[in-house]
Amino acid sequence: MKYLIIKNKKLYKLFFKFELKRLQYKSLAYNLNIPSYIRQHSFSCLTKLSNSSSYVMIKQRCFISNNGRSVSNHFKLARIKLRLLISNNYINGVKKLS
Repeated sequence: MKYLIIKNKKLYKLFFKFELKRLQYKSLAYNLNIPSYIRQHSFSCLTKLSNSSSYVMIKQRCFISNNGRSVSNHFKLARIKLRLLISNNYINGVKKLS
C-alpha cells in the first residue's frame, strides 16, 4: 500500500509542475478570437504534454486508511472511516438524514 502513496505524490508533483503550462495552452486553444495557426500549435503542444501530469490521473485516497473507494471530497475520508468518526463524535455538525 505504501507504493500507492508514493505514486500519488509523484502524480501530484507532475500535476503542479505542468498545471500553469496546461492552462495557458488550453486558453489559447479554445480562444476563437486568435488566428487558427496559433490555436493549432497550442493543441499540438497540449498533446505533447504528459498524460500523467493531468489531474484526472490522480486517485483520491483516504488519508487515514489509504482506501481508494468512495472517498468524500469534502473530508478526504473514505465512507467507512467517515461514518465511524461521526458516530464517535469526532466530527461535529453532521446529522443523519434518514
